[in-house]
Amino acid sequence: MSSRGAAAVERALADRDAAAFVHVGPPCDPDLRYLAGISRLEAPCAYVQTATGERLLCPGPGDAAVARERFGGAVRDAASFDADAAGARAAALVAATCGEGATVLVAPDVPHASAVYLERDGHTVASTDALERARAVKGDSEVERLRSVQRAATAGVARAETVLAESTASADGLVYEGNTVTTTRLAREVDAALAEAGVTSAGNTLVAAGTDAAAPRLADERAVDAGETVLVDVAPRGPAGYHGRLARTFVVDTAGGWDRRAHLAVTRAREAGLDEVGAGVETSVVHTETAGEAMAYGFDVGPDSPSGFSGPAGHGVGLAAREAPSFERAETLAAGHVVALAPEVGDPERGGVRVADLLVVTEDGYELLADYPTSITPARR
Repeated sequence: MSSRGAAAVERALADRDAAAFVHVGPPCDPDLRYLAGISRLEAPCAYVQTATGERLLCPGPGDAAVARERFGGAVRDAASFDADAAGARAAALVAATCGEGATVLVAPDVPHASAVYLERDGHTVASTDALERARAVKGDSEVERLRSVQRAATAGVARAETVLAESTASADGLVYEGNTVTTTRLAREVDAALAEAGVTSAGNTLVAAGTDAAAPRLADERAVDAGETVLVDVAPRGPAGYHGRLARTFVVDTAGGWDRRAHLAVTRAREAGLDEVGAGVETSVVHTETAGEAMAYGFDVGPDSPSGFSGPAGHGVGLAAREAPSFERAETLAAGHVVALAPEVGDPERGGVRVADLLVVTEDGYELLADYPTSITPARR
């Protein structure tokens, strides 16, 4: 666990006059990875930090050895508790270290069952976002891990772009090395390139073409045709659990109509948003400027718009593919926040265009964690 995270929890305990902070989560839980300093767990795990400075971890049976090697506090073996559920083990740890009737802080998304175990033991359970806020501000080592993952993300997008650039048009769609180019085939090419670069797709690779690119999460496999938008969006995860985010939109043999205007709107929106980024700036300001630029090119703005810029303009990235700071509520950017700026416009009858980049906020602006061309015409990379 980072010293910043431990200090944030310690302050929250003091401010709320609480006896302990408890977190319970599944193996993939980013808060647990942050708290325990372990990138991979196999089973649900319980973590307790007391107001007196103790930090205790109760991992699943298969995780005890790695926990003892990596975790900086005390590790309690699950077998030492008469309880199968991680939440019940967390309650037992609190009882053993803090006694009865304590005030216990938990993260807002703690499993309901875990809170019930604590309440059954007579504890008062209160929510805190201290951990979320601590995780949002990255230290130098975290930024370097994110930078490494983002560089790998460029390899994935570059592979898709190269396939598109080297494809030829046919009546049945684009053809590459004698076979039809489908969205699934492109996604597989992307994932293979990510793996070669030392990261996993984490199930986040998204490739959508034509009108499907307007609502890419609903897209099915289909052949890719010349003249239509092709969205390639990746959010890979590195060995330490940190994510990247990179998206580009390409058109093979564009005719220069709606897709050109949409792409220009999105790239200009990206520039407008980047111009606003910096410590002390409200996320709502970045969103407003980004959306305003899309509106200047004739696109509707708003979550209920059937076509246009639906937003939000971005989101935080770290041990989760989406985390604080949020662009859906008013938050202030701080140096060390890592943000994906991802403007997009869509039209259910024409297609969709999205461009996403990962950046770290600095005192006087931002730094892109990897640079990648934004051209709509695919090139060999």
